[in-house]
Amino acid sequence: MLSARDRRDRHPEEGVVAELQGFAVDKAFLTSHKGILLETELVFGIILVSIFAYDAFKIYRTEMAPGASQGDQQ
Repeated sequence: MLSARDRRDRHPEEGVVAELQGFAVDKAFLTSHKGILLETELVFGIILVSIFAYDAFKIYRTEMAPGASQGDQQ
């Protein structure tokens, strides 16, 4: 466990900035063929998930949720 003295004696680059360096955007990668393919896959995946979620909700509303017309018939 770190004591207050250890935390105070750290160098600034060992703090939050050093932890976030792994999440930096690599512009060279994003402009490469693999980066462009990754971006396309992500957008296509988001579109597919949205379509599946909408379709599942539509099926749920039509088949599973009780409607007003069903309540009148009973």
